[in-house]
Amino acid sequence: MTSAYFNRIVRKLHLWLGIAIGVQLGLWLVSGLFMTLFPIETVRGTHLRADIKPVTLQVDESVMTPAAIMARVPDAQTVSLQSIDGQLVYINTTENGTDIRNAVTGEPFPQLTDSQARRIANARYAGSGQIGSTTLFEADPPREYGRAGPVWQVNFDKPDKASFYVDAKTGEVKAVRTGLWRTFDFMWGLHIMDWKSRENFNSWWIKSTAAIAVIFFISGLCLVILRLRSGLKRRRNTKEAG
Repeated sequence: MTSAYFNRIVRKLHLWLGIAIGVQLGLWLVSGLFMTLFPIETVRGTHLRADIKPVTLQVDESVMTPAAIMARVPDAQTVSLQSIDGQLVYINTTENGTDIRNAVTGEPFPQLTDSQARRIANARYAGSGQIGSTTLFEADPPREYGRAGPVWQVNFDKPDKASFYVDAKTGEVKAVRTGLWRTFDFMWGLHIMDWKSRENFNSWWIKSTAAIAVIFFISGLCLVILRLRSGLKRRRNTKEAG
């Protein structure tokens, strides 16, 4: 293989690798720039969450004692008296998850109804929209929720469009998702080259791109060496001719 032929092959390889790397570099730059434009609190919809007002629990003799609840839930690790949609409940943390009991009867607290989820979401919503729809996800909630069900998705309309995810057991607003969050999530997927789960930093896409970048660097280094050798050879020839 002659030096000129090798030089031509390396140039072509470097060119095509540069195009491939350039496309991904452009995506990195665009997505990275987008993600720096907005405070993370705005992306997470924190501005649409109303502050939680302290609630004074009205406890009388009808409310069971923590000891009585622990007798019903012997594996409880923590017992907390709280209010869900105005009803007193004991939230018990166990090794198998969360057990919720009616504070008066001691019976398991039923899953939130549609109207309860609406009231809870509306009380925590600080925007100007109205509730448009609700959906209960017993299992396999949308990926954007990021947790297991059951959960109520309460959707608010414009002007402050957002989806509030209310835990169907505890009544907690676990997540707020807006159009900005979804765009940010898409840009994040472009940035880490994981367009599906948007959590994998070790996908074959990013490994392949890293490998191409290394080959691009090596081919560029070869071109530099070839150019230096060519320049030195021309100088030598010029001196000899002179």
